[in-house]
Amino acid sequence: MNLVTTRFGVVQVTDDQLIRVPEGLVGFRSLTSYALIPDPVVAGLTWLQSTTDPETAFALVTPEQVVTEYKLDLRPGDKAALELTNGDDAVVYVILNRGETGGLTVNLQGPLVINPHRRLGRQIVLTSSRYAVRYPLGSSASVAQPASSQDSDSSEPVEAAAAGLIDVVARVSL
Repeated sequence: MNLVTTRFGVVQVTDDQLIRVPEGLVGFRSLTSYALIPDPVVAGLTWLQSTTDPETAFALVTPEQVVTEYKLDLRPGDKAALELTNGDDAVVYVILNRGETGGLTVNLQGPLVINPHRRLGRQIVLTSSRYAVRYPLGSSASVAQPASSQDSDSSEPVEAAAAGLIDVVARVSL
């Protein structure tokens, strides 16, 4: 399928890249059909491109690229909506945004969960305040850790990965 986008021009996508998000994303409820497109320049960055609105695309990364520990317990209703029999089959992404001061932030409280086998997605809105909606990247404290896991050695690879991601993504228009 040829997909027209304003970000990448015409992109060839395969059926396995197509994702339905029946309830849409927060603020974009009417857009329910997307394609997952790996960024051609930035390893680890994926775009959630609307198949019906060429101008709408979201930059995605896995939470592990940003934080040392990210725990998501899917509720039974979320598993049912995603047609998941095993929560381990789910792929989790978080959405990157430009912060108010121009830096990058990531939404840890509204992850996008995908069942790759059924090609279904759902944005989960976490009710706890454990994770931030606009978690800033690029500071020396750029690794969000629960208080019980403040091990400085374990955060170094995540900080390095986040720094590399920030450096390259900063050059990409979000």
